[in-house]
Amino acid sequence: MRRPSVSVVVPLHGDEAYANRTRKAFAALQLGPADELVVADNTDEGVAAPVLGDLATVIHAPDEHSSYFARNSGAAVAGGDWLLFVDADCVPVPDLVDRYFAERIGDDVGVVAGAIVGVQDQDSLLARYARNRNFLDQEDGMHSSSGAGAATGNLLVRRRAFESVGGFARSIRSAGDIELCWRLQDAGWQLERRPDAIVEHHHRDDIASFLAMVARYGAGSSWLNQRRPGAAPRWPLVGGLVGTGRDIAGHLIRGRFEPALFRAIDGLGLIAHNVGYRASNEL
Repeated sequence: MRRPSVSVVVPLHGDEAYANRTRKAFAALQLGPADELVVADNTDEGVAAPVLGDLATVIHAPDEHSSYFARNSGAAVAGGDWLLFVDADCVPVPDLVDRYFAERIGDDVGVVAGAIVGVQDQDSLLARYARNRNFLDQEDGMHSSSGAGAATGNLLVRRRAFESVGGFARSIRSAGDIELCWRLQDAGWQLERRPDAIVEHHHRDDIASFLAMVARYGAGSSWLNQRRPGAAPRWPLVGGLVGTGRDIAGHLIRGRFEPALFRAIDGLGLIAHNVGYRASNEL
């Protein structure tokens, strides 16, 4: 199948073990002769080159600790007609790139969202919770509440469109993917979805980092809402906690312990999102 060239851009911020896991995840990715894999190492130490240097073009981008800065840096050296942004904690299906082009992409389409699903054999409580809640689902998850957008965990962007709007916003912690989708669509580009273009995502296993992530999403939501009022409102706290407590009690009475735990995590996430909503999204 003839298709445009694609640069797969992966931002990486972690230790050597994380880089090795990323290598394992992307080693089976099928690329055409004009495609490339670009890893933007966002660490101070530069952990990616020794681990991934023979598999990908690795650039060191430590000047700003931001995944969006890393993605912009990776895109700047990429040569493909399309930029496929995939996160380092994701596992793409081997034929991910071809799946995006299984159907013709129209000339007016600037961004195409693939699917993000949880790694099925990850069996921690939080992983089961995230899968149950479709946490990163591109259509039904957290990102769908912020309007017509999608997450950069698995997002294909036409290079010409990306450059025409100036890439990702700078010096922010969260929500740059949604905001980019907004600007692309405001500029006249269409967003399409490819549910068969799948990556699996390793969910967080510990509650502290999970809640920190939700708080960061809250800061991003507030930042989005300032730009498009009503698109990403604060989650209602008091009413939400009252309903959560009522549901937990109902589940416990019926002996449904995991659903009760899931609702308890909902409550903690609600608090974390509200805390983050009051924080700055700027670096």
